[in-house]
Amino acid sequence: MAELDPTRAKWVQMVTVIESRISDGTYPAGSKLPGILALCAEFNVAQVTARKALADLRDRGLIRTENGIGSFVL
Repeated sequence: MAELDPTRAKWVQMVTVIESRISDGTYPAGSKLPGILALCAEFNVAQVTARKALADLRDRGLIRTENGIGSFVL
């Protein structure tokens, strides 16, 4: 489970961790990210928090989301 700093917004920290994983190749281009429930379990957050993190990554052009299928690294 990823440890989050209680003084910072959880979704921002999730974005930082996922972005780092994309940069270091843990999640290479074209790969599917873990699903919402898996992210919630890993980061110990609510679904709304995980969705906000994914939305930010999507808005920044790092991932794409296909409804009912998942999120993929660009």
